[in-house]
Amino acid sequence: MNDDDKRARLREIETDLDALRRELPGPVDGPLDANEAAENLQEREETAGRIEDLEEERTRLRDELGVS
Repeated sequence: MNDDDKRARLREIETDLDALRRELPGPVDGPLDANEAAENLQEREETAGRIEDLEEERTRLRDELGVS
């Protein structure tokens, strides 16, 4: 991957991170049954994991490009 490809990927990552953070579900207010609570928690954990993966890739690409 050349530097231009890395910069393009960084832009994609920033866009994806913004979208994921906007759609990151928060804890649901009010009473939930066990299945609803488990689904909500699983969705939050999966989205947080995707965010973490993208942040790690962003850091790696920035380091490779010498960008702070």
